[in-house]
Amino acid sequence: MTDISEIDIPAPPMSSGGSSALPSLKTSSSEDFLDPDNLCGQNLLRLTARGSSIVAELLRLSTNIPDSLLGPTKTKDPEQLKYAPVLFDFQYLRAAEDYEKKLNDNVELLDMDQEYQENHEEILIRFYKLFESIWKYWSDLSRYIEDVKSGVYIQHSLTDIIHNVNGKQLMCEALYLYGVMLLMMEEKIPGTIREKSTMEIICVQNVLVLLQINSYSAEFTSAAP
Repeated sequence: MTDISEIDIPAPPMSSGGSSALPSLKTSSSEDFLDPDNLCGQNLLRLTARGSSIVAELLRLSTNIPDSLLGPTKTKDPEQLKYAPVLFDFQYLRAAEDYEKKLNDNVELLDMDQEYQENHEEILIRFYKLFESIWKYWSDLSRYIEDVKSGVYIQHSLTDIIHNVNGKQLMCEALYLYGVMLLMMEEKIPGTIREKSTMEIICVQNVLVLLQINSYSAEFTSAAP
């Protein structure tokens, strides 16, 4: 299987002046798709730039997963395994009262839970913001496409964007980046780690759906060496 980490993320070539170095193809309105005044082009350009930033953050965080989340076979600091009793996956959502009762009835577990939150709050918030940004990226890209189809950008349609050299590259790159996010998230931050790293943070439903363990996660993990 190809190592996802070896995939190079292409970025739009830029000239020394900061504008696109790609050859331009005029739209039906004789307007350059990447012209600063072209809202349709600029919004898509910003989306792809954001996508590249998300991939970069995903790679950074994947090398900074707390040892407490790695499990007994991968942790470099066995002492961190003491937090296992207070690290819940999404099973917690199905029986929240039972889990809370278990914590509240045991002072030692309560202290351990508070200690874990105090020591890991910053990195856990970064993980959650990463996952939320992936969901929001797809949400905004979907809305962009719907806006184009519904005529929000009066001078543009999906057809002329695809027939524009710059528009075609950016649209393909935007979709490609989302695929890279999902594949790298599965490989670099497996489902159990995603779930346990976010249970200490208040999550919105759409982010929970993105992060939960699925059949693909299980197959990916079992196939890993």
